[in-house]
Amino acid sequence: MHQFISIENNFQQVFNLATQIWNDNYQDMISQEQIDYMLNLMYNPGRIQKDIEEGFVWEFIKHNNEVIGYLAYVIKEDNRVFLSKIYLKSSAQGLGLGKLSLNRVINYAQNNNCSAVYLTVNRGNEKGIRAYNKFGFEIIAEEDFDIGNGFIMDDYIFEYKL
Repeated sequence: MHQFISIENNFQQVFNLATQIWNDNYQDMISQEQIDYMLNLMYNPGRIQKDIEEGFVWEFIKHNNEVIGYLAYVIKEDNRVFLSKIYLKSSAQGLGLGKLSLNRVINYAQNNNCSAVYLTVNRGNEKGIRAYNKFGFEIIAEEDFDIGNGFIMDDYIFEYKL
């Protein structure tokens, strides 16, 4: 049994979950210093509140009554949905919840007459790249994003056309 629920004001729970997921999954891709910097940059309560004010949908992913991940997505001015965040605990990977989550965002895009869903993936994230390719996303660009403090995010931009 799975469900998607609004994070409401549970910003600390999002931060704690993100910290666990990022430390479990990304230490081989980026340094601990960059992980810590990005967690503080992207998951502080003020940032999440600003996202929500800007129209982002933030949701917890629950499976068997346990919060095992989260999503954040928003409709952009170009009429595409930007899937900003889709993360699952390591223990929940391989259960089909990533596919269910992607379908949720695609359905949201379709219900809002959007033209596509797009997202960014670290070029070193082989597991993520395989998953998005398998689902039907295509790489449309490569970009390097300067996120400050001397850190760069070197990403592919994937898109799923509707």
